[in-house]
Amino acid sequence: MRSETLRLRKHIDEQYELYCGIDDTTASINVSPDAWSVKEIFGHLIDSAANNYQRFIRLQEVSHLDFPGYDYNWIKIIKYNSYPYSQLLELWKQFNLLLCHIIENLDESKKENSWKNEGRDLSLSFLVTDYIDHLEIHLSQLAERLKAIREKSAGS
Repeated sequence: MRSETLRLRKHIDEQYELYCGIDDTTASINVSPDAWSVKEIFGHLIDSAANNYQRFIRLQEVSHLDFPGYDYNWIKIIKYNSYPYSQLLELWKQFNLLLCHIIENLDESKKENSWKNEGRDLSLSFLVTDYIDHLEIHLSQLAERLKAIREKSAGS
């Protein structure tokens, strides 16, 4: 799992540096009703980290886990746009650094333990890789969203 740890750590370092200079107002902008703000995207990534934290730990305790999935409604429930951006970004960074530590110290004999999700058995090894793949999708979304915000602000 060393390569996954390195990949995740690289994203944490790069993205934190890239996004730490954004102000709270800019991070709260929704460019359209169906587009998450920068805060909401980071919030979703924190939700993902929280869910996967549970999976990564619990699947080292049991060979099979029946654990609920994630509902995108959490974004509305938590109301990330009203949370301070600097604290949100720091939480995202620290949570992912903890996940790096967990992944780096994963019990190799537990990698095939599985979580049942929507009728499929997903191994712990798959979940680690999938977590980082999912993160990368939203990091691309963040770049696109920030570009759209800047274009919208320049046009105003």
